[in-house]
Amino acid sequence: MKNSQYKIMLAFLLPLASKIIKDAVAKIPENEELGEKMVEICLVILAKAVKLTKTDMDDKLLEVVTKQLIHARSDLIFINIFIKNYR
Repeated sequence: MKNSQYKIMLAFLLPLASKIIKDAVAKIPENEELGEKMVEICLVILAKAVKLTKTDMDDKLLEVVTKQLIHARSDLIFINIFIKNYR
């Protein structure tokens, strides 16, 4: 396939895929464990997208997001341990 054919396919398929994903995510039940897995999946997708770009800003954004999530999760783990031990 030629490069122009890929562009035409992507122009058609990406909006369709986006709608399907949005509709599917809207139907996901509220669940903490599932939420954690979704965050992990989003990080994998974001990391792949960053590798495909040529800008330094994307790399910095991924680094900040990853660090903040690790920090937030470590705080959450500490809070959960504290709550379990002092109930």
